[in-house]
Amino acid sequence: MPLDLSLPAGLAVAAVALGGLLGAILPTCLYVYVEPRGRRLWAVDGDTLSSRRAPILVRATSWLGFAVAQLAVPLLAVPVLCGSLLYAQIRLGALSPVTLTITAVLGLAALTQAVLAAGLVPLGVRLLARNAEACRLAAARARRQAGVNGAILAAGLALGWAMTAMPGMVRPIVRTALEWTALRPVMVYAALCLLHALMLGRCGRVVADK
Repeated sequence: MPLDLSLPAGLAVAAVALGGLLGAILPTCLYVYVEPRGRRLWAVDGDTLSSRRAPILVRATSWLGFAVAQLAVPLLAVPVLCGSLLYAQIRLGALSPVTLTITAVLGLAALTQAVLAAGLVPLGVRLLARNAEACRLAAARARRQAGVNGAILAAGLALGWAMTAMPGMVRPIVRTALEWTALRPVMVYAALCLLHALMLGRCGRVVADK
């Protein structure tokens, strides 16, 4: 009889939805605190106190930057887990060069992503405050963020395909552990960072044109 996975799938969707809701609390609180304080810098002729605010792209980019920066904190668990997997493989004598390399590369990728996200909170604050230097740096940061995370996402897709197409490449238990503790989180985070990079690049031009 086939296994009914409807309940686990439902629980997974509920867990993702709940996690997304909880994860949005801190970025939203920071945004609500910072955004009104920069409105006076966006004043134009004929506006009112209620209509005076940054363009919607700037506001959305800043909020997403706050969210991406917050997610970088739990992402740091990935290098720790990868290090634990490396240690376990070495202790058990499972010294497969391919598996060890994949584990180390995924941990390094997550660490790189977290480091790149470190400056997104002050950048988002400066964008809301219409900081000229932040506008000039936005395009360069967007290109760097897009390049790194685009490469990580492409490599992750290729790695996922290779592990599926060649089951013997990585031991099943290690493959499952890597997929759920490292590969999937890194790829999802890379996709989110790519979206933010696209918005950030456009945001810098919008602010400069104002």
